[in-house]
Amino acid sequence: MNKKHMACVVVLLVIIGLVQGTIWMNNRMIKLQSGAAAAERAAIKSGTQLRLEQKQLTELKNSSKGLIDYLNLWQPYFEAVDSSENAELKISLKIKEDDLLSLSQRYSVISQKNSTLPKLMRADVTFEDNYANLLNWLGRLEADLPTMRITSINARQGTGAEDLTLSLVLEQPILNTR
Repeated sequence: MNKKHMACVVVLLVIIGLVQGTIWMNNRMIKLQSGAAAAERAAIKSGTQLRLEQKQLTELKNSSKGLIDYLNLWQPYFEAVDSSENAELKISLKIKEDDLLSLSQRYSVISQKNSTLPKLMRADVTFEDNYANLLNWLGRLEADLPTMRITSINARQGTGAEDLTLSLVLEQPILNTR
């Protein structure tokens, strides 16, 4: 082989190398373009899904606005009684403020099925005092602690002519358990 043949072989090898390199680069470019197209489709799909979920969120906010306003109205009352000790103290202070004759007071914390308000402070109290004093005290108690429930009430004649014996079971939901 002479120099011309060697030069042709070298040029042929260079041409084959360039063709092979071009094919590899073309395949890589096609893969990248298909990946970019897939990413663009995914971005469009995600954008559509985002708009749909934002619309659903707006609809849920609008439909629950009344409930949220109702919750915001009652939230301060629940936060005012944040522990069973606080609830017990508030009821005891209401009894002492009106100087009621208390026959018995028993406080206990119980669980309930409601996961939002899992604990209740239950007060079993019995009073014997003037009829008007007891009923006025009960009205003020309901006004001062609006989240409290009276689950049981038993009224009977007291020992005096104007007296009333009142047995109550009061339940105060506890928002935060300590």
